[in-house]
Amino acid sequence: MGAHIPRYRYRIDANDVLVWVDTLWLAFAVENGAAELATESVLGRVLWDFVSGDDLRRLYMEIHSRVRSSGKPAILPFRCDSPSLQRHMRLIITRGDAGQLDYESLLVRAVPQRHIGLLDAQRPRSGAFLTICSCCRRALFEPLGWLEVEDVSVRLGLFESQKVPKLRHTVCSACTKTLKGAVDNGSAA
Repeated sequence: MGAHIPRYRYRIDANDVLVWVDTLWLAFAVENGAAELATESVLGRVLWDFVSGDDLRRLYMEIHSRVRSSGKPAILPFRCDSPSLQRHMRLIITRGDAGQLDYESLLVRAVPQRHIGLLDAQRPRSGAFLTICSCCRRALFEPLGWLEVEDVSVRLGLFESQKVPKLRHTVCSACTKTLKGAVDNGSAA
């Protein structure tokens, strides 16, 4: 018998409003420093209130449209890192009744990492910005391109720094291609 794979689930209605979240999703939010995401504060709110970055919102809106019209699920890889843990996850979006969509996030693999202050919501922020991909969690470091957050932290001396840059969320070109593949082909597993 295989190991238990954590599954975090929630449901949105035809207008993309959160109508249900499971207890594991709520526990995950609290565990990751988002205790304000209690049932009462998320239900009845539009999903887009919780999605950072216009690019990611647009891509997910396309995915919602395709899943609702075709009935085929979208399967998307993504990262949901904490300051000390890389979490490789898979998101499955399926069509429910009356235009509802069911979201199920599965933890595929967790890898310990050196504490990354950039990902610590409690860490003081400077006035500078760093662009980060909402899907793969790599950061844009010119002129080298998209690098792992740990590599960027080392290059910028952020492990020693008191303040870290604010994060500007977007979707890198590789993840855009993957997500668009989910829209065009039915999955991006």
